[in-house]
Amino acid sequence: MHIKFWGTRGSIPTPLTPQEVEYKVRKALEGAAGLALNDPAVLERYLERLPFLTKYSIGGNTPCLEVRSGDQLLIIDAGSGLRLLGDDLLARGFHHSHADFLVTHTHWDHIQGFPFFRPVFMPGNHFTFYSPFSDLADRLNRQQSADFFPVPVSYMSAEIKFKQIAPEQWHQIGRFRVYPMQLSHPGAAYGYRIEDGESILVCASDSEYKRADPISTERYVDFFRQADLLIFDAQYNLSEALDKLDWGHSTPMMGAELAYRAQAKRLALFHHDPASSDEKIWAGKEQAEAYLARRAKSMDCEVIVAYDGLSLEI
Repeated sequence: MHIKFWGTRGSIPTPLTPQEVEYKVRKALEGAAGLALNDPAVLERYLERLPFLTKYSIGGNTPCLEVRSGDQLLIIDAGSGLRLLGDDLLARGFHHSHADFLVTHTHWDHIQGFPFFRPVFMPGNHFTFYSPFSDLADRLNRQQSADFFPVPVSYMSAEIKFKQIAPEQWHQIGRFRVYPMQLSHPGAAYGYRIEDGESILVCASDSEYKRADPISTERYVDFFRQADLLIFDAQYNLSEALDKLDWGHSTPMMGAELAYRAQAKRLALFHHDPASSDEKIWAGKEQAEAYLARRAKSMDCEVIVAYDGLSLEI
C-alpha cells in the first residue's frame, strides 16, 4: 500500500510566515560559513546534510491523504491539500478515471479543498464518496451554496456518487476492506481501518482520549491492532490537551501509549495545531519516542511526523 500526505495541518490552513522563512534561511546560511557554495558539488552535499527542520517545512495544508493499492486510488478527506492532489492527478493523466473518497467528518478543515479539486470539473471522471453520514451530499452542497462560494456542486461535470456505509462493519471497496469506527470528536468523526490483504492502515484523525486505562481504551486498541501505519491525531501537547477538554484532539504521548498496546509498527503524528511551529511538532515526536523507549525496550515502533508531501510504502 502506498500513502502520500497532501495535507497534515488541523483546523485551518497555515502557510509559513515571512519571518519563519527568514529563520530557515538564516539557519541554513549559518551552517554554510566557510563553504564554497559557488561550487555546485559542494552546494549539493551541503543541502543533503541539512536537517529536516532547516531544509523543509511540515506544511500548512489541511487533511488529505492519497492511498493506493495496485491501480486503485482511495482519497481520505478533502482538506486544502486536495487541491494539490488534484493538480498532481491531472499532471499524471487522470482523465476518464475513477477514485473513491472516505470522509472522516465534515468540519471545514476536512472538506474545504473540494471546491478546488480540478478533476471533479472534468467530464468523464467518476468519484464515489463513502462515509457513515447519511447527508454527506447535502453537507458538501451547503458548503458551496451562493452565500459561501460562487460555484455550486451542480456545476461540477464529473459523475459523483454518495454511498453511506455503516460503522463497525467491514465494507469492500475495490481492493480495500474498510472498517469505520466512530471516534470521540464534537459532531461525530470516524476513523478507518483499511486493509488490502498485504498491509494495514489505520487513520484515526480528530479524536480525544479522556482516559488511558485499559477498559476505556480497549475498543481503540483493538481498532489499531498491528497496524503497519497508525495515523494519529496529535494536535496538542499534554498541557494543551488538559486545557482543551472536549475539543476532540489528542497528543503524541497518547498516540505512543495506544500504539504500544496495539503493537503498531509505525506511528504517524498528524493533524498538527495551526499555532505549532515545526520545532514544537518535532519535539512531540521526540517525546513519543522517549516514552516508547521507556515503555518497552524490545518494541520496534517507528514514530514519524506526518508532513505535507511525505510518501510511504507499507
